[in-house]
Amino acid sequence: MSRFGRRLGAILAAGFVLRVAYVVLQPRFDPTFGHPILDGAYYVDAARSLLAHGLPASVYYMPPLYPAALAVFFRLFGEAWSVLFLFQHAAIVAAAGLLGIVARRAAGDGAGLAAAALVLLYHPALFFASRPLGEPLALLALAAAVAIAGGFGAGVASGLAALVRPNLLPVSVVWAARDLVSRRWARAVGTVGAAALVVLPTACHNRAVSGHLVPVSANGGVVFWLGNAPGAVGVYTPSRGFSGALATQQAEAIAEARAESGRPLDAVTADSFWWRKGLQARLADPGGSLVLLARRAALTIDDAEHGLDDAPALDPNPLRWIAPVPFAVIIGLAAFGVAGSGWVRTGGFPLWSAVAVAALAPLLFYVSSRHRLPVACLLAVPAGCGVPGLKAARPLAMAVGLLAAGLSFAVPSGDLVRTERAGALATLADVHRRAGDLGAAEAAARRATTIDPANAIAWFNLGAIEAAQHRPQAAEQDYRQALAADPEQPDAAANLAGILVATGRPAEAGALLERAVAAWPRHEAAWTNLIVAYVAAGEPAEARAAVKRAETAGIALEPGLIEAVGGGHR
Repeated sequence: MSRFGRRLGAILAAGFVLRVAYVVLQPRFDPTFGHPILDGAYYVDAARSLLAHGLPASVYYMPPLYPAALAVFFRLFGEAWSVLFLFQHAAIVAAAGLLGIVARRAAGDGAGLAAAALVLLYHPALFFASRPLGEPLALLALAAAVAIAGGFGAGVASGLAALVRPNLLPVSVVWAARDLVSRRWARAVGTVGAAALVVLPTACHNRAVSGHLVPVSANGGVVFWLGNAPGAVGVYTPSRGFSGALATQQAEAIAEARAESGRPLDAVTADSFWWRKGLQARLADPGGSLVLLARRAALTIDDAEHGLDDAPALDPNPLRWIAPVPFAVIIGLAAFGVAGSGWVRTGGFPLWSAVAVAALAPLLFYVSSRHRLPVACLLAVPAGCGVPGLKAARPLAMAVGLLAAGLSFAVPSGDLVRTERAGALATLADVHRRAGDLGAAEAAARRATTIDPANAIAWFNLGAIEAAQHRPQAAEQDYRQALAADPEQPDAAANLAGILVATGRPAEAGALLERAVAAWPRHEAAWTNLIVAYVAAGEPAEARAAVKRAETAGIALEPGLIEAVGGGHR
């Protein structure tokens, strides 16, 4: 083994050992350990469904490779979360090694070692490897594709990456186009053909069950809408009709599209509807669209890590500090490396074209740490190429690097960060509540409402915690705070209505719930409590009318409730 190989191996081994320690500590500090939330819960449920029922009878809503890999893991090891996360950390370590090799080819041994170290020292790469999410698998496949840099093997690797992150599908096409321009016909066909072969089984499944051509998954339109609807701010922005839960997002997307279009739509045509609606929203506001694009570009280079379902900034593991390098340092070193050596000697076309493709996701959809992770890790290559030149830096290159890092630190995103942190704490409070740790749940919820008093979900969760602690008056005040922040919040309205009915105020409950079901016509608890409120208020005709409206909206009411009201048409 060469000297470089030994040194790289030592860096990767040290990185993995530290990750083992991180995983060992995780169950003591992370309440979501073994209790996946949001996207992670969706992937775990999809893997369990694969094991129990085989392939789904519908088009893939989310890319299928990670759930399939999870299903294989569960079959072999059971739901051994620590073992799963160790495999995922091994994937990150392997990706770091591959990117180190790419940097070494571009600028020598020192660059390769620095690039690998930067990947390992970037906190989101550590954080997301300890969640049941597909990022480690996507990053490993993408790093392998960049390391091979074209041809059949690169096509296979980029196709696998696309089956975890569909936004990476254009990588092989861009590489093949470059080869066609260079008259390397066989290489171009090998790259794009191999990627197509990898994706083909998924596309065939989607065609067979839906009748539509869907290469990977049918959720791009919904994601595009959630990043581009009126009121979008550059990160995930809640939209009326969407609860934010991935488990129900497809059903919500279909139902909302059908309601707005007045036509029967399936999963694929509904997704196309959201693509069109998002484009129409942006085209209707050209100036605002340019501002939004600029804002997303700024957030893409922002040093802050913007959470989605999981927030790296709230990582409770005390060993999080084994990965202390911020994004600003990576982008600053990358800019320094390019300014000093040029783009060819910092990775060349395969690397920089992959960076450009990966960056399209945060630029066109919305920014999050998970969306940006491939960009950050790929930028570790030119950043690593810049490290050896620090000893004899040219003033211009140093100025460019410092400017890039300074811009990253200077992006004014503090308000967004506070809002996202409050949202993550609200989710954490719900996790604690469901686990029975009401003290920790209350502390997280109160912290969320302090950080962002306008967060309706945080107030709702605090109310649910107060109710679980048998403090109905405090719960009522929390639900009212939630409705003050969002007058249409259906969960808060439903729970507050339950308290109002129980304390002899059904008329007020009915008014609250009418607003909630108007905004959320498929919210079962709101409809149920509305009917109960009308019964308690002595308004049987209104109760029967509410039953009929609920059934028209597709709500499956309890038969006993329908019989008690004496209405409906089951």
